[in-house]
Amino acid sequence: MDKVLEIQLSGWTATPRLPFVLSGNALCMPVPPYSTILGILGCCLGRFISPGEVKVGFRYLYDTVALDIETRRRLQFDGEKIKNHDKGSDAYIREFHTNPYLTIWIDRLDWIDFFKSPVGTPSLGRSQDLLQIKTVSVKEVVHISEGYIKGCMIPFDMNQTIPGQLVQLAESYAEGEKNGSGRVPINSMMFVAVHGEGESVHVRNSNLYRIQDEQPVDFYMHTFTK
Repeated sequence: MDKVLEIQLSGWTATPRLPFVLSGNALCMPVPPYSTILGILGCCLGRFISPGEVKVGFRYLYDTVALDIETRRRLQFDGEKIKNHDKGSDAYIREFHTNPYLTIWIDRLDWIDFFKSPVGTPSLGRSQDLLQIKTVSVKEVVHISEGYIKGCMIPFDMNQTIPGQLVQLAESYAEGEKNGSGRVPINSMMFVAVHGEGESVHVRNSNLYRIQDEQPVDFYMHTFTK
């Protein structure tokens, strides 16, 4: 691979929510998971993207973590149907990121027109966390065995110390076979969420690339499990 498609997006707010936290405050991860990145790409293409169609790299930056109080609607099942909870709604504190900036690199140069004229409006988190596509371009890259990365997610490697938040996440999700059955997680694995602020961190990996620009950028390109 000697070229990638680079898509730069920005917004006012983003909510890459930490999964499996079902009570208390709603917390954010430092970077979005790969399933969210696939969702953003799929929104622009106007269809579901299967993991085997594309390789993905990204860098995610933001200004601050802010707090908001949001009303949460509680539901209950009475044995026959779902209805409003007897105790009513409640409020909780929700984290969100301000002024997010997301750069995505993919190996599908043939998708360029979908990002110049996207089918849908991408968002990062909630439906109101809208993203605007700033630039779309083709970049030349070279393969490297080690480099300096930030604002991304890389598989956990017990043979090296990578600063970041250790999280267990599904690589992607598939739609359930039955209507209303929800999503099915695919290949749950351990990742290190590398923060976007501060200095880049040194890593060794077989899927690292460097963009050949005036200011070179290193990034990890994730290959999904088929």
